[in-house]
Amino acid sequence: MGTLKLCRDRQAQNPFFLEGLSVSVYTLEELCYAIESNLFLLDEKWICTSLFQWLEKELGEADLTAHLKNSYRKSKDVYECAELILSASGFYTVERLRQIDEMLTRMRGKSPMERRKMKADYFLSEKKYRHAAYGYLELLQQENLIYMTEELQGGILHNLGVAYARLFLFQEAAEMFAAAYQKNRSEQSRYCYLYAMNYVPEDEVLGNLEPEIHFGTMKEAFSRFTEVSDQEQYYQERKKLSDASNSFNWRGREEDLRRQWIADYNQMNC
Repeated sequence: MGTLKLCRDRQAQNPFFLEGLSVSVYTLEELCYAIESNLFLLDEKWICTSLFQWLEKELGEADLTAHLKNSYRKSKDVYECAELILSASGFYTVERLRQIDEMLTRMRGKSPMERRKMKADYFLSEKKYRHAAYGYLELLQQENLIYMTEELQGGILHNLGVAYARLFLFQEAAEMFAAAYQKNRSEQSRYCYLYAMNYVPEDEVLGNLEPEIHFGTMKEAFSRFTEVSDQEQYYQERKKLSDASNSFNWRGREEDLRRQWIADYNQMNC
């Protein structure tokens, strides 16, 4: 969230343990912070009758507890309960509550893996490319793939390619776009593969993942390249890439970068 929250309300003698985060909270402020920071991980392990009992007995939030119990009894909707808690805290503006409501609306009906992808997508949209990349890499671990459709795997691979491209890792980006196309057969992934390959040195080899490129796809990509190359920004970006390549050995530090991403991601979720 990036802001200091002053805890003014009652502090519990016995904390509530958030199992999904392995974190204990003592105040309503801490609970709200945990909810807002981890919207994409909300489930019945968080919003449950034991939480309602804790709010009433430890924090004296009788009115809030009554509303939560009534809502949960009617719909079993953990997102609705989360919104009730955030709204009752008085810490959030109307605009921020509206943004949270929009995020929760998009999450309804999604599988756990889809929600985790949404979290990485959020980092990508916020230009936190390393956090996004690690989130996608974590999702692509073998033990997670059995819970995903081919289409979802393709979407994750494609967005990982976007994150790599934003970090000037164009060979890796091209590999991800090619792998994404094998899963989702999306024209967008093929276009992005061509764009990424435009920045890959000729002596770099991708292996056997290169997607089949139809004439129509190549013609459309060439047309877009022509439009882009007429803009001054294109040459500015190429200069940035050249400067980055000359000043930084990406290949030599690939494992160091991966470890740093993991450390940053874990620190962010503490």
